[in-house]
Amino acid sequence: MELQQLCIGYAENRQAPLFGNISAQITQGKLIGLFGRNGIGKSTLLRSMAGLQPLTGGTILLAGKELRKYKPAEIAKRLAFLPSHPLHVPGLSVADMVGTGRFGFTNWMGVERAEDKEAIRQALEVTTLTHLASRDSATLSDGELQRASIARSLVQDTPLILLDEPTAFLDTGNKYKIVRLLKELAQTAHKGILFSTHDLTLALQICDLLWIMTDRGFYAQPPAQLIQNGLLDLLFGDYGLVFDRNTLNYTFKI
Repeated sequence: MELQQLCIGYAENRQAPLFGNISAQITQGKLIGLFGRNGIGKSTLLRSMAGLQPLTGGTILLAGKELRKYKPAEIAKRLAFLPSHPLHVPGLSVADMVGTGRFGFTNWMGVERAEDKEAIRQALEVTTLTHLASRDSATLSDGELQRASIARSLVQDTPLILLDEPTAFLDTGNKYKIVRLLKELAQTAHKGILFSTHDLTLALQICDLLWIMTDRGFYAQPPAQLIQNGLLDLLFGDYGLVFDRNTLNYTFKI
C-alpha cells in the first residue's frame, strides 16, 4: 500500500482536515508502529486506509490501484482491519468467531469448505488458541480475545493487516506476546503489518519502521533514524517530557 499526500478527516469539514500531507508505504515482511497523541488522527488514518472512511484529499494505492476503485469484497481479500474494539458476540465459539474472517472466500450460503476449515485451524494454532476453539468467545480474557481477533485477520489471508491499538488495556506480558506475534507474522508469513500503539518503548525495540503523527507533521523512518534525528522528541515535547536514548523511555523535565 502507498499513501500519497493524504488528507484525512470528515467530509463535512474538508476545508480543515484532521491531518494532512501523509506520504508513506507499507511493504510485505515489515512491522510498522503508528504513534501520536490522542485525537491527532491515528484511528481515522487506519479507517481511511481500510476503505471505511473517505479521504478529504490525496490518494491511496493498494497493489498499484486506487483504493476507492475497489469493491468491499475485493478489499477484504487484500487487507484485514482490526478495530480498537474486537468482535465480542456472546454464544459465538472462538473457532466460529475466527471463521467470520473467511466471508470473502465462502459461498453465498456461508458454507465452509475444507480449505476454510484448514485456514481456521492454522490461525488458531499460530495464535496458540487451539485448546480454546470450542469455548464461548465472550468468556475470553482481554489477551485471548486480542489473539482471537488477530487469528480472524489471519484467515482472511491478506498480504496487509491494519490494527488499531491491539495492545490497549493489556498487561505488560500480554503486550509483548501480541507484538511478538505480529513481528513473527510479518517475518514468516511475509505480511505488511501496521498497528497503532502508545507503547513507544516496546515498538522501538521490535518494529522495523515507525510512523509518527505530530503537530509539526508526519514522519516515517526506522526507529534508529528517528532517535538519531531527534524526531521522537516531537511526540511528547509539548508535555514537558524528554526522550532518553539510553533507556528508550520518556522522563519528566526537572
